[in-house]
Amino acid sequence: MKKSLLLKIICLALVLALALCACGTPPENVTSGAQSGAQGGGEPVETHPEISGTVTFAVRDNVLEQTRALLREFMTIYPNIRVEVQEFSSSDDLYTYLTTQSTAQNMPDVVLGWDNLSAFALQNWLYPLNEFLEADDETQYINQEILDGFTYEGQVYAVPSYLLFSSVVVNLDLLDELNLDVPGYDWTIDEFVELAKAATTTSTSGINHLESLDQYLMMQLQETGGQWGYDPATRTFNLTSGAFEQAERYVEDLRKVPQLVADDLRDPNVTANGGMDDYAKKFGANADGLADGKILIANQSTWDDTWLATSLEGINWDFYPIPGVTAESGKQIVHADYGMMLSTAQDPEAAFEVLKFFTYGKDGLLARMRLQEENAGGMFANNRFTVPASSHPEVAEMFANCTNVPEGVKYMYAHMDNAVKGDYSKVLPDYWKVVNDSIYQAIERIRKGEDPASVAAETEAKINNDFAASYAVFSEQMKQVQSDFEAMRAQ
Repeated sequence: MKKSLLLKIICLALVLALALCACGTPPENVTSGAQSGAQGGGEPVETHPEISGTVTFAVRDNVLEQTRALLREFMTIYPNIRVEVQEFSSSDDLYTYLTTQSTAQNMPDVVLGWDNLSAFALQNWLYPLNEFLEADDETQYINQEILDGFTYEGQVYAVPSYLLFSSVVVNLDLLDELNLDVPGYDWTIDEFVELAKAATTTSTSGINHLESLDQYLMMQLQETGGQWGYDPATRTFNLTSGAFEQAERYVEDLRKVPQLVADDLRDPNVTANGGMDDYAKKFGANADGLADGKILIANQSTWDDTWLATSLEGINWDFYPIPGVTAESGKQIVHADYGMMLSTAQDPEAAFEVLKFFTYGKDGLLARMRLQEENAGGMFANNRFTVPASSHPEVAEMFANCTNVPEGVKYMYAHMDNAVKGDYSKVLPDYWKVVNDSIYQAIERIRKGEDPASVAAETEAKINNDFAASYAVFSEQMKQVQSDFEAMRAQ
C-alpha cells in the first residue's frame, strides 16, 4: 500500500511539473533574479523570471508548429511571460489582417512581416523601440543600415527578423557535364556572363530568366547607393551614374544570345492551342529544364530556397552571390524581413523580449538554428534555414557550422562587411507608386530603342521630385503620429 501511494504521489508530481512547463503558462512561486538554465540541452543560458506579463503573438499558420517549438525554448528563459498565440492565415495580407484586428480591438502585441513598413507606422500601430534597443547590448550586432531603414523621424519601428540575399543558383553537376570550371564565390560579372554563354547549347541554357537581374547588377556597378541608387542621407535615387545604363546593357546582351534565356523560349499562345513552343522543343513536352538539370544558372534568391530544394532534389547545386565588378568589390545585396511590436501592447517590456527572441536575439537565433538543423519530424521542411539578423560571435560561429545551410549562403553572411541594402521597397513610403512603376516604364522605353541616357536622366528627375513631395507629406504625418502616441496609449 505504501509503495502504491508513493508511486501515485510521484506520478502526480510529474504531471504538475509538466503542466507548469507548458508553453504560455507562467509557473507559480518563481524566485526573482537571474538563474542558470539549459536551453534544449545546450549551453547554460541566463534566465529572467523577473520579467513578467502577457504577450499576444500573431503567427501565420504555415509556421505555427515551428513557432510553438521556439516558444517552448523561450519559456525556459522567460518563465513568467505568458505568450498567447493569435493564429492567422499565411495567405492573408498583413495590413488587412491588422486592420480587421484593430477594428475588433483585438490587436496582437508582436508580429513578423515583410510588407512596406511605412503603412503600419502611419496608422500609429507601432511601438517605437528606441528605449529598448538603447538598453540592449545585442543591438550592436544588428546591421546599422538595416536598422536605419526601419527608422522614421528618429524613432525605430521594427527590427530585422531574417536576412535574405539577392543571389543566383548554380547547377554544379551541369558544370561538370559541360566541362566548365566551378567559379569562386567572388566571381565577376564578366565571368558570370561568359559562363552563361558557354553553358548554352542545343540542349542546355545559361539561365532561366532575367527578371530583376538589372537591378541587382546595378547595385554592383554603382560605387554607392542601394536599390536603384537610393541614398538614404539625401533621400534621392541615382540613375545617371552610368550603372543603370550599364546594367541594362548586360541584360540585353544576354537576351540576344539565342536560347541562353530559357524562359524566353516559352510561348503560352502556342501551348494553349496544344502546340510545342521553343521551350518544349528544346527540353521536351511538359518538361522543366531547371528541374531536369538542363539550365546552368537559376536567377533565384535565398527566399526561393523552399521550392528550389524540392525542384532541384538530386542535383548538386549551390547559391552564389550576385557577381561583382571585380573579385574584390563584390557586395552582398541584403534584404531584411522584420518584427514589430504593436502600440497597444499592455506589457511592453515582456513584448519586447518576445520580439527580440524571434528576431535578432542571440538566444532565439541559437535555438532556431539548432531546431532547424535537427528538423524533428520534418517540422522545418518549409524553412530549413534562415539567415541570422545578428553578427553576434556565437551566432556567427554556429551558423558557419550548420550542415543544413548551403555553403554559398554561409559565404554571403560571412562577407557582409561589404553589403548594400537591396529592399528599400519595404520601408520607403509610396515606393511602388512613385519609384517602381516609373523605373520599369523607363526600362521598357530603353528596350524599345529610346536613348538610355536621356531616359535615365528624365526618370531620375521625375522620381526624385515625386518622392521628395511624397516624403514631405509622410514626414509631417509621422510627426503627428509620434505626437499622438502617448495619448493613444492612455486610451
